[in-house]
Amino acid sequence: MSHESQASDPENAGSAMNPINQTNTIDTTDTLDISEFQPTLVALPQALPVAQETASTLPPLSARAQRRYALAYAGYTLASSSRFTAAIWAIYLVAHGYNPLAVGLFEMCFHLAKFVAEVPTGIFADLVGRRASLIVSCALGIVAELFFLAPAPPLIALSLALSGLAFAFRGGADAALLWHLSERSGASDVAARYSRLFSRMFLVMILAETAATASGGALSSIAGSLPFIAQALASGAAILPLLLLPEVRAASVHQRRPLAHFGAGVRAVQRDPLLLGLLLISGLTAAVFTTTSIYAQLFFSSMGFSVALVGLIIAVAVVPDSIWVALAPRVIARLSPRKLLALFIVMEGVGILLMSVGVPALGIVGFLLFFHGADSVLTPAISRYLNVRAPETQRATVLSLDTGLFSATMIVLFPLFGLGLTHVPFSAAYFWTAVALFAGSALIATVIRLLMTRRKS
Repeated sequence: MSHESQASDPENAGSAMNPINQTNTIDTTDTLDISEFQPTLVALPQALPVAQETASTLPPLSARAQRRYALAYAGYTLASSSRFTAAIWAIYLVAHGYNPLAVGLFEMCFHLAKFVAEVPTGIFADLVGRRASLIVSCALGIVAELFFLAPAPPLIALSLALSGLAFAFRGGADAALLWHLSERSGASDVAARYSRLFSRMFLVMILAETAATASGGALSSIAGSLPFIAQALASGAAILPLLLLPEVRAASVHQRRPLAHFGAGVRAVQRDPLLLGLLLISGLTAAVFTTTSIYAQLFFSSMGFSVALVGLIIAVAVVPDSIWVALAPRVIARLSPRKLLALFIVMEGVGILLMSVGVPALGIVGFLLFFHGADSVLTPAISRYLNVRAPETQRATVLSLDTGLFSATMIVLFPLFGLGLTHVPFSAAYFWTAVALFAGSALIATVIRLLMTRRKS
């Protein structure tokens, strides 16, 4: 089940010359020139060299092939992002007698399974295939939704665990595919091309989520099981466009040695403090966004809004999301990474603080304009920064570390948030969430500054 509003990722389009049954082995002998892009979390005279390998001695795709693969992946994104249960699953559980703490514990099953599976599934995507990883993700998603139809504690926990495993197979594989498509476009600035493609796919994801979220609220008013059935059907439909995409896997000297492959990915992060910092920032901001978004269902419900109206409020976020997603490539191009991250992390925190006031109008403004707007820029920006710095041969593995850190944070943050709501009102819980976002970001920046200073000396 797609309980994460973030993103983690829209991410993707396939890329290869031949259609369905071809496997493209990526040669990683060249080095991509990214001298114009130096992701910097802290002010330093010079950023460390980026350990970036390019995918390709393969020829660029024709314009027709690029359109075909982009449309196929857009179809996958549309179906996989149709999250009919996004605004109602927590309310569904509460209606069946579970309190917020129980909801938090169930969600912890999702993130625990996802955390444990992140690295193995990232290696799977690199060595077996990125399309294969996405197909497995869709298949697991179907089973997870069907288990949710029987709201007994063991089945709910199993449903969320399978959903977490599905997200693990998706995490890293999708962005790696999109980056490869960007490299095969023949563009001189691969990072800029990736930003444009990512923003388009992110917009498709937002539109699909919005339509499905609003529909899910209406479907639940007819029968509580309908959104989960619709979600299972959407997951199955997402497999079809994936079959139109070629398989892509990274060539690696460690192909038959998964542990060595994982070790190479970890060493890539150890060599680059900025990459480590980006992974930590990504995990923190994604966890805060996801936790706040999921409990927003109960937040607005506690203010007296009906389930259908809660779905509508969350669906209306498509307006600021679409505007900011359209602007994201220009914002990313104009602002340095350090300024962009600082600005939009503050913007996200301000949105949470407005929700903490307890005034319905301010809560809606903070949720829609500030909170969602900030995430719509942070998601594509951080994805670009990570892909620029990640080595191609371990790209999906490194990106799985990103989603793994997110899951590790959620394992702690989500049940704590639910526990807090059993003792304090939403206003206090959201206030301290904003404080945690600001404090955590400052701590990460300080640690990375120290690491880079030590590395430089």
